[in-house]
Amino acid sequence: MPEATQRFFDHQPESVKAARDFATRTLTAWGLDDTSDIRLVVSELATNALAHGSDAEHGFLVRLEPDADGIRLEVHDSRNPLQPQPEPVISAPADETGRGLVIVTELAGRWGIEPRQPRGKIVWTHFPTTPPALPSEPFRACEPTTPASSRPERP
Repeated sequence: MPEATQRFFDHQPESVKAARDFATRTLTAWGLDDTSDIRLVVSELATNALAHGSDAEHGFLVRLEPDADGIRLEVHDSRNPLQPQPEPVISAPADETGRGLVIVTELAGRWGIEPRQPRGKIVWTHFPTTPPALPSEPFRACEPTTPASSRPERP
C-alpha cells in the first residue's frame, strides 16, 4: 500500500488548482483512475480553507492517505478556534456560495472535523475505493489429487 503524502499550499487563489493537481498526480500514481469526486472535494475544501479557515499569513495543508478500504483526504487550516465549526447549509437557488459542504456530504463516504494543534482544524473525508482488478488467470482444468494407481476404475 502506498504511503500517505501531504503538501503545504500558500494562502492564494492559485493554490486551489495546485492542490487539485497535487491530488490528481498522487491518486494517479497510486493507480486510481476515477478521481473526479476526490478532486472536486479537494477544490471545495481548499477554497473553504482560503475563504474561512486561514488568515493571509497562513496557508493550508492537503494530506492523502490510502487505507484498506479507501482514501482519506484531509485539509488542515489555521482557523481561529473561537469561530464556530462549519456545517452544511441549504442555500437559496440565487446564492453564489454555501454549497461546498453539501457537495462534500454527497460525494464522500464519510467526513468530519477535528481540532488541530496548536491551532486550527482538520476537515477530513473518506472515499471508499475498489482495488484495481487483478488480471484473471487463464482457466486450468483441475488435476486429480489422487494418484491414478489408487483410483478405482470406472465401470
